[in-house]
Amino acid sequence: MDGITRDRNGIRKFQISRSLMQEELAAELLVLPMGVEVCLYGGSLPHIGAVSIVDPDGNMTTTQFPGHRDGVVSAGWAKTIADEGFLPVSAVVGIHYDNLTKEEIEAVVAATDEMLKEALERIKAGV
Repeated sequence: MDGITRDRNGIRKFQISRSLMQEELAAELLVLPMGVEVCLYGGSLPHIGAVSIVDPDGNMTTTQFPGHRDGVVSAGWAKTIADEGFLPVSAVVGIHYDNLTKEEIEAVVAATDEMLKEALERIKAGV
């Protein structure tokens, strides 16, 4: 578990990371007094592949760039955090590994799911 910073306005910032297939996956979170911002990236070429936003009314929109598959992860993170009552939410995701097998894709998804669970616990706990 990585360190957390908190400013005088109540903004909390923390990072969660995992090593997977000799590359790092990292999630940086900003927990604002009114909303949560997530940036999840990693693999051999961190980038922006998809963005999911849940508005204050709970409506979700996902934009995924051509040739990317990151929308599944960004939508999952945004929806899960929003379903716990933390609104609005934005989740930017960009994870890339070359030539993954089906099993390796499943390992990436499992790692991001594990990271999401930890992130949600930390958001709820206020740390």
